[in-house]
Formats: sequence, C-alpha cells, structure tokens
Amino acid sequence: MNDDTPIMGPEDESSAPTEPQARPAGVGPTDRGDRPRRLLRSSNDRVLAGVSGGLGHYFGVDPVIFRIGFALSIVFGGLGALAYLLLAVFVPTDGEPDATQRIGRRLQRAGFWRGLGLVAVAILAIAGLVGLAGGAAFAVALGWGVPTAILIIVIGVLLAFAAFRGGGHRWLIAPAVALAIGGSVAAASDLDFRGGIGDREYQPASVSSIPADGYRLGLGRLVVDLRDLNWKKHRVVDLSVSLGAGQANVFVPRRVCVSGSTHTGAGESEIVGEQNEGVDVDHSLGFGARATPRLELDASVDVGQLRVINSDTADVETPGYGPGPLHVDTGPLRAAETRACTAK
Repeated sequence: MNDDTPIMGPEDESSAPTEPQARPAGVGPTDRGDRPRRLLRSSNDRVLAGVSGGLGHYFGVDPVIFRIGFALSIVFGGLGALAYLLLAVFVPTDGEPDATQRIGRRLQRAGFWRGLGLVAVAILAIAGLVGLAGGAAFAVALGWGVPTAILIIVIGVLLAFAAFRGGGHRWLIAPAVALAIGGSVAAASDLDFRGGIGDREYQPASVSSIPADGYRLGLGRLVVDLRDLNWKKHRVVDLSVSLGAGQANVFVPRRVCVSGSTHTGAGESEIVGEQNEGVDVDHSLGFGARATPRLELDASVDVGQLRVINSDTADVETPGYGPGPLHVDTGPLRAAETRACTAK
C-alpha cells in the first residue's frame, strides 16, 4: 500500500456517495423510478367515461368519492358536469382509445384553446337554433303566424337564388329549419298565447259579472274562484276557461256538481280529485248529471296544468294536489263530487 493513499475512517464512509434508491410506486410525484405519473381515465373501473376511476387511481383514493362529488356538483351549479366532460374528452384512457378520446385527439390537433373555442361555438350555435325555434313557436302562438311564414319563405327564396348563382348561403338552412320546426309545432298543437301574459285572478260576486265568452289568458296563471256566488239563486252556471300555457285554476264549493269537459294539450289535469297527465288529456265531468247546483264547464289548456278544485277551504295559492312535497289528499274531492252530482 502506498503511504500517500488516504485511509478512510468511519466518518468518511458515511459521507461516501451511495446508489439512488428506487421510489415506491404511487408515492410522490413519480412512480417507476423518475418517470412522471400520468392522469389516465380508467378503462375497467368506469360508470360513464372512467374519469372518477382514473382520478381515484391517480390520487390513491376510492373513486366513489369523486363520483359523489361530480353528482353533487350537478345539483349546485353544474360546474362539475362541465369538468367531467372536459376530462372525458382531453384525458386519454389507460387502454384502447374510446370515442371521447378520439374526439379529444381531433380537438388537440386543432390546438387546445382553438378546440375548446370550437366546442363553445357549437354549444352557442345549438342554443341559438333552439332559441329561434322557440321564438317561432311563440310568434305563432301570439297570432303572428303569417309574418313567421313570410320570413321562412324569404329565407327559402334566398337559398334558391344563391343555389342558382353558386353562392355560399348554406348557413341559412339551419335557421330556416329551426323556424319551420318551431312554427309547425305551435300550429299543429293549436298553441294560443293571445289573451294576455301574466297572472290573472277573478272572483266574480254574481253570475252576471262572468263574461259571456268566459275567461282567457295567453301565458301565465289564471284563477277563477266561484265560491262567492249565490249558488242557491243560480242553480246552473256556465263557464268557459281557456289558457295557452301555464296553470289554469277553477274553484267551486264542495256541494256544487261539476259537469262538462276539459282538455289539456300537453301537461297535467287535476279535475275534482282525478289526476291525469300526458298529451291530449281529455276529461268528461258529471256526464248526464242533472243535480243542482251545477257548474257546466268548458275548459282547455294548451300546455301546462288545469285544476278544478271543489273545496270550501282550499287556498288558491296552494300550487298542487296529489303526490309530491305539497301533498293534499284528493280523496275528499272525489267523494264530494260524487255526492254533489248524485243528489236530487
């Protein structure tokens, strides 16, 4: 041994360099050595797109926690649904690419912000077309069907003229189709908003104060309370009620027999304790009844709810009867109607 060779003591051995130790997988910012961890959607632990499964694996927690969080976020503002959609599109899976990943790749090839902008533009375009369809339906319901039809015809003429000249006015096709669909649906369903918009509450004190053509409202809430009438003097009362969209309410005393017919184009009817819902809901009341006092009713609602409540104590502000958070038993209403219409 050469005299110049340094002799290492215990302190020198502790300071000597050692081989780097492998970091356990799933601990710290890396796994598998110094390889950065990646957030991936799970291909085998998924309910929809595997986002919660991937987040659970990445953070080492139960994916159910993230599923509950996304579900709650939909109730409180909906930002979680947007975050889930973005993660589903832009985060790849840990297995074979799925449909959302392929969409994400196309958007990424266009650039993230550009792709996100295209998604936003598409959402706004769809919302605009839905708004056009709703506007056309609203216009037709207000009695502006002819101007709406003229607008659609003008757009069609422009498209035909552009086609002959080889112009590029194809973007007008989507608005024209939206207008046509909205107007056609309103016309086919006989939607009628003429008669005013808002809340109307009528409480006639005499039969003579009831309009000959009844009560009519275009859009809103209509209440006709007949419980202050002198039913001993007027044994039979005729009433017509018409509403375009909203809620129509008719209140009568429990001892009054309700006869006639009701129609709901789309929605729900609650007629003297009987509930029905759907499309073209028709109801016949007290067919052939001759009992008095009696209300001869002709009521219709194009879209919404029609209620005929035969109760002395029902509050006109109570929004509904039947099952639900504001449950009111409908059995007494049906029983009262049976007694009133069978009495002589």
